[in-house]
Amino acid sequence: MSESLQQNISNQSSSDLELFQSYLDEGIGLDLEMPNRGDLREGTIVEIRANELLVNVGSKRDGVVPQSDLSRLDPEFVKSLHEGQKVHVVVAKEIVDDGIFILSIADAQQQRDWIVAEEMLNSGEVSEHRVLGHNKGGLTIEFGHLRGFVPSSHLIDMPRNLSDEHRQAEFDRRVGTTIKTKVIEVDPKRRRLVMSQMLAEREERASQREKLMTKLEVGAVVTGVVRSLRPFGAFIDLGGIDGLLHVSEIGWSQIAHPKDELSIGQKIEVQVIRIEPENQRIALSRKRVLANPWDNLETRYAMGAIVPATITRVVDFGAFAQLEPGVEGLIHLSEIADITVAEPLKTIRVGDQVMVKVLRIDGKRQRIGLSVRQVTAPDAEGSSAASGDE
Repeated sequence: MSESLQQNISNQSSSDLELFQSYLDEGIGLDLEMPNRGDLREGTIVEIRANELLVNVGSKRDGVVPQSDLSRLDPEFVKSLHEGQKVHVVVAKEIVDDGIFILSIADAQQQRDWIVAEEMLNSGEVSEHRVLGHNKGGLTIEFGHLRGFVPSSHLIDMPRNLSDEHRQAEFDRRVGTTIKTKVIEVDPKRRRLVMSQMLAEREERASQREKLMTKLEVGAVVTGVVRSLRPFGAFIDLGGIDGLLHVSEIGWSQIAHPKDELSIGQKIEVQVIRIEPENQRIALSRKRVLANPWDNLETRYAMGAIVPATITRVVDFGAFAQLEPGVEGLIHLSEIADITVAEPLKTIRVGDQVMVKVLRIDGKRQRIGLSVRQVTAPDAEGSSAASGDE
């Protein structure tokens, strides 16, 4: 073989390689395999026609989004579409005889939402959604382009054992509101997307609880909401974690039951008096953020003054009487009645309104001595006048 012939063959081979390489370069990103029905693809709008869109999904042929699919979309979204825009589509029908395959943007939107729902199921993420309506079993909510379902058993603050009429009214009240939910079931084939408001709230409160436990300090004054009332105290929602306000810390006066002083939903200021991180328990006091009625007590009650009081307790050694909320004094047994009375404790009962004489005041120790006997004694009027003259 001549040298010139070998050179021509070499040049031809190089040219063929360049053409092949050029073909490969031009074909980068081009899917030579035709898409199959149900495939989710990202495509580019190449032409907007009167009743359809042409979309290239990386194959040799363009697909068509027909008017029947466009009518399923938000009109404002359709108006915003333009040539060159990237859109997600699903292959609705495979290639027919004319070489055209049908695409759906509406199905793509829903398929992507199913993917998002699956991811949220795995991650446990909490999200907010608008309530669209309801059926007999619960609420339907907006989830992108899908409809989620929240069973009544997974709704918070949903009363039990309601009649059909009252259940309907309760559901109606929630339509149009926005609620936080957590995905608990995803089944695209059965088109089941089940959510839980109860688990979402539990998740949120657990997260907020951890944050609050690291921020709260003993002595801090915070605002909370009365969440529930019990005979021993009230549970106060501090914004994600409940603290216990013991009945003895509600106020300065004795309280038989927290409901006598507080109501559910009421906002109150409380002081943090103890934190137990290991048990996630917080003890609160409302009394300590209120004015102490024992402060400057001597300026309000003079020694020897006769004032009204209410008997609050009767004990073996005497009785306690309240002068004002939070201020109780002791009427010793010897100061209840005249010495001639055989059983002085039988002369008074809890709730009696009596006049008492102030005998002693110890503001620091929060003690005050009182007497009923010296008010009812024959010379009480003279003693009172004398103490006034002093």
